[in-house]
Amino acid sequence: MREVAGSIPAPSIMDLKSIIESLLFVSDRPLSKKEIVSITKTSLKEVEEAIRELIDDYEKNKRGLIILTKEDKIQMATNPANADFVKKFLDQEIKEELTPAALETLSIISYKGPITKEELDRIRGVNCSIILRHLMVKGLIDELEENGRVLYNISFDFLRHLGIKNQKELPLYEKFHHLEINFPSQE
Repeated sequence: MREVAGSIPAPSIMDLKSIIESLLFVSDRPLSKKEIVSITKTSLKEVEEAIRELIDDYEKNKRGLIILTKEDKIQMATNPANADFVKKFLDQEIKEELTPAALETLSIISYKGPITKEELDRIRGVNCSIILRHLMVKGLIDELEENGRVLYNISFDFLRHLGIKNQKELPLYEKFHHLEINFPSQE
């Protein structure tokens, strides 16, 4: 790694490929090249080179993942060649019961929603990206954008499943919706 003035060391091209791959894996949305440049403190040229190499690596090795590109944004996705297997797996996933972590996440969204992923992560103390995707695949939550922020809230399907007309009909909704959650300071 080379030093960047007053900052953490800038990653090598191999490290940059690994970093970009990690960012794409945990992101629940497409990432812009500018975001990646900002996070990694590298140049746009270096980021574009690393992305090209990642795409080539995936294609050459016939991997189960691909990188989608659209204008200035990129996103990780499953290889279309595996679509039948992925569909079969997702169909089974939709029919399975929710895990305790998914139930906890759904409960928080039910009472605190609409809520950002960052707020949800902070309340749960862990990254909720995978659980959010799982809940969206099951049709239990919706993703919406408001003032440039991505928010999560329960879906109409979830309300129908519970047999209620709106979120406010949840037991003790007013008490929990307005409940202040105080976090210990992180010093």
